[in-house]
Amino acid sequence: MRAVRRITALAALMLIGAAGLSTAQQPEFAPLLYIGFNDSAEAVAQGVEMTVSGDDSVKYVEGKSGKAADFLESGCVEYRGLPPFDLKSGTMELWIKPAHDYQEMEDHYYLQFLKEDGTAGIEIKFYHVECSAQVTMWSPGKRHRRYGWGWAQDTWRHIAVAWDTADPETSGLKLYLNGVESGYPQGYQAIEMPEFLRIGCKSPEEGLFAKALIDEVVVYSRALTRGQVQTLCENGDKALEQRVAAVQQRIAQDEAREAEQTDLLFNHRKLAMLHGRFQSLLNWPESVFERLRLPVPDKVHETELATTDLSQYDALFVGGGGGLRLDEVNAEALRKYVAAGGGYVGICGGAVSAANYGLIEAERYNFGVRGRVWTKLKEHPVTEGFDIPRKLLFPHASGPLFVIKEGSQEVPVVTFDVGKEPLPTFVNVIAKQYGEGRVVVFSGHPEGSAETQRMVRNALMWVAKITGMEEPAAVQE
Repeated sequence: MRAVRRITALAALMLIGAAGLSTAQQPEFAPLLYIGFNDSAEAVAQGVEMTVSGDDSVKYVEGKSGKAADFLESGCVEYRGLPPFDLKSGTMELWIKPAHDYQEMEDHYYLQFLKEDGTAGIEIKFYHVECSAQVTMWSPGKRHRRYGWGWAQDTWRHIAVAWDTADPETSGLKLYLNGVESGYPQGYQAIEMPEFLRIGCKSPEEGLFAKALIDEVVVYSRALTRGQVQTLCENGDKALEQRVAAVQQRIAQDEAREAEQTDLLFNHRKLAMLHGRFQSLLNWPESVFERLRLPVPDKVHETELATTDLSQYDALFVGGGGGLRLDEVNAEALRKYVAAGGGYVGICGGAVSAANYGLIEAERYNFGVRGRVWTKLKEHPVTEGFDIPRKLLFPHASGPLFVIKEGSQEVPVVTFDVGKEPLPTFVNVIAKQYGEGRVVVFSGHPEGSAETQRMVRNALMWVAKITGMEEPAAVQE
């Protein structure tokens, strides 16, 4: 066993801001551990001297970036003296080029971070039961596992794993294949720090080799979002310094945009929540708006629309429940408000109210399902931050199935993955331009899970004209 030499340029890069916090109180994005397999199994780690064994068994071939390690039939490298990394929030990546198809009938191990006694670890492998990649993170009393979907033989594939315990919208264990989130949602609790890393096989004794080329193994200092992982993947053929710089730039852009939108939403827009005899406020206390990262709205009763100056509000919100019971005077006041440039967001009963009072035109059918339903997403400001090609489990509580009329102005944003032709397309989320105003309705309950709750904020920002504008959103006093 020998000490791995340090690579000065990369080591310097790793130290830049790694211990500091950004304005969002997250570490600056930086690599903590890097193994490039460029004609060597040597590693670069922040602040430690690692040791490597088994490197004499590795062959090197053309890789994704420079050279890659050939673990097709042999090879098993171990690293000890790992740098500490945060098991509450982080990201790791690697590139693989598997030599087998998805019908392979045994597992193939790419990498394992392990404690010596095996009681804690992080494992990424091909799992033959699911015919795709799998990540598992565990320690005593905790086991988190996420499976991938899809496979490609003799093709470079990017695998990224992100874990987070802090942000409710990004918390959990995430697995990304070629920049797209894969598998079912999986919660996550921080595990214990492993003690060594093994790459290329399950163990020297058991074999079960990766049966793949492996390149660019990196552990980073913070959990990345979907879009940031895509940036990481898109820059996979570049040197580490360039990849890090591209992701840092993306993070800075994302944080600046988020700060601008938050300022507009909280300081330059005004929201009101409509309620009434059957539309209770009990399910929408201030704590819910805080969890959804929304300003607490004013309250306007359904009988007061015609006598309230609605023009002071940029958006009206109707949460799930029994919906509104408007007389014609108040219904007309609602329509005039939206047509003049106001916004309306309705959830479940609030969506039915939008249909009842003419804000949307859609047929609706009873759908008594209570629970999470598979849906498909389309590109729209309401789905910003979500992987469009991926199906999404959407909370539902007996809201209707909407069917949009041919030639109408309604835009299907999220559709239910139920039924087949000749049945029509059943719609969950509809967006519409109504006069000068905007309307978004949800048949389901996006606030019902951390995975979908961002859509509520996205919808309110769109109808309040913070997003979806040809020009940058203006400050409206």
